[in-house]
Amino acid sequence: MINENKSVRDLKRMVLIGAIVALVSQLYWNLFVYNFRISSSVIVLPVLLMTLGKNLSTTMTCSVTAVIVFLFRLIAAVNGGADLITSAENLFPNAVFYFCYGIIFNAMIPGKHTVSFSRLFPAVFFADFGSNLVELCISESSLHTMTPEKAGYLLLIALFRTFLTSLILMAESHYRTLLKNEEHENRYRRLFLMTTGLKNEIYFMRKNSEEIESVMANAYKLYEKLNEMDVPDDMKHMSLSIARDVHEIKKDYIRIIQGIEEEISEEYDEKRMSFQDILKILEDTTYHMLEAKNVHIQLEFRCSDNFMTEEHYELMAVLKNLVNNAIEAIESDRKIGTICIEEHLRNGNYIFCVTDDGPGISPRHLPNIFKMGYSTKFDHKTGNIFRGVGLYGVKMTVEEQFKGTIEVRSEQGSGTAFTVVIPAASLVEEEL
Repeated sequence: MINENKSVRDLKRMVLIGAIVALVSQLYWNLFVYNFRISSSVIVLPVLLMTLGKNLSTTMTCSVTAVIVFLFRLIAAVNGGADLITSAENLFPNAVFYFCYGIIFNAMIPGKHTVSFSRLFPAVFFADFGSNLVELCISESSLHTMTPEKAGYLLLIALFRTFLTSLILMAESHYRTLLKNEEHENRYRRLFLMTTGLKNEIYFMRKNSEEIESVMANAYKLYEKLNEMDVPDDMKHMSLSIARDVHEIKKDYIRIIQGIEEEISEEYDEKRMSFQDILKILEDTTYHMLEAKNVHIQLEFRCSDNFMTEEHYELMAVLKNLVNNAIEAIESDRKIGTICIEEHLRNGNYIFCVTDDGPGISPRHLPNIFKMGYSTKFDHKTGNIFRGVGLYGVKMTVEEQFKGTIEVRSEQGSGTAFTVVIPAASLVEEEL
């Protein structure tokens, strides 16, 4: 069943190539003898063989093309009032051309997936020249007027058409390379952002593991105190069981953290990144997200320094969270606005400002926005409240990992500005 489906798909693709060639073959001019056509379809044919027909048999594709071109021109000639037999005789040499083209091309290029341009272009030339020579010999067989001069003309025509084909194929190859590079760059960005998110989650998981350790210690202390008291044995065993269970949970937790860290290090091992590249990734991914959200927000970057840092995950997590909060604020209001990301170096500190012209934060909520679990946002579809770790995570990253500070200024109706101050030594390693 699978082979049948593949055969049908291959035949459809061959017919499509033949139809395209037949249509393009209408652009031609007569040369040397009546009904000998020099067609632009010969420029298109090798391009189609190396692109649309790359997985198809060259000989079979050209044979199908020969039949389709022959029938197409025959129907057109008969509809124009020409005699059927005479038209068929006149068009037969041209059908032979495409059949010969397939044989010569296939003989010189048996594997289309691995062929280099240095082998491809000679094959295109000899297939063109040889097939034209055969067609002209058949067309003039009754006239016996085949001359070296005409063969020379065919040589020049084959060179010219090969040159045009070469330009098209090289342009197509360059375009494919650009698409691959773009796809690779997109995958790189997605991987970087995924790694950034995982690194951020691992940070919280490690903090939670410390709390789990504290719970385990308290449970064991409770067991020791219960041993000194006159309480039922089942209560003592329960407290010890809790301590053991928490210990096992902690071990599983640590194994999960180690597993995630190993996967991250294997998939993405970029040690250092420039601040300019961080901003470029932030800009591209943010605009992509805005396009999906259908909101009109303009990003402005006013950054005066470019530096290399090994803390690119953490810095991206901070900036991305602040930008996302600004987007959500604008989105909840009028869906149109501007977010400005500024950076400058002052007195040995890098200062980052993320400002938006959204609705601002109310004085009632402002003192609580950096608290763990605090959130004023919820999903309108599910009614679930957001978990409230974004700004808390930003604050912890800035203060604990970067040894810096974060402040917020907000005025209802005017917007919000977050200012992050990070010592340069926390971002840029001093060169010896």
